[in-house]
Amino acid sequence: MIRKLLLVAVALLFAATTFAQGSRRQEISLSYGVAPVTDWIDSYSDLLTGAVLGSDTKLSGWGAISLGYNFRLIGGLRLGAQVIYSSNTQQIKDSKSDLKNRYWSVMPNVKWNWLNLKIVSIYARVGAGVTFAKGEYGARSESSTQFAFQVSPIGVEVGGRLAAYAEAGIGTSGSLTAGIRYRF
Repeated sequence: MIRKLLLVAVALLFAATTFAQGSRRQEISLSYGVAPVTDWIDSYSDLLTGAVLGSDTKLSGWGAISLGYNFRLIGGLRLGAQVIYSSNTQQIKDSKSDLKNRYWSVMPNVKWNWLNLKIVSIYARVGAGVTFAKGEYGARSESSTQFAFQVSPIGVEVGGRLAAYAEAGIGTSGSLTAGIRYRF
């Protein structure tokens, strides 16, 4: 499944690169996001598990890492895609095993820079795609495919060719995301 996901991501990046050859405004980004919705969903399932089974659960997750590619279509409008990885562990009290959840997402997105100054840009980003989830509990394992999304109404980028950025929103990439972006 991970091979298929990476193959799709490479194909999307290759197609986008070919399409954007004349624009010279391509960008690659690497970011870290806290509180992705996958952790929220697992937190709510912890509450439900505790209420139904009478056992305490504790969720520990570290956030989401994203690798993205965008190209300028026209003006401040950019199209691109992201590959996102996140995981968490649910510790179940009085159990010998922990529930380990892993999420790989592929998400095309649209980014609109609505304010461009010399070294500061303010933008909004929206994306939708698919998440491949895998949960392991002891020797048992289950996989599923889920809807992935990211809505970031506000993002701030500071820099030129190499820039730092931060955005706030909700989705698979995280509620608060920070990273670096390189334009070529």
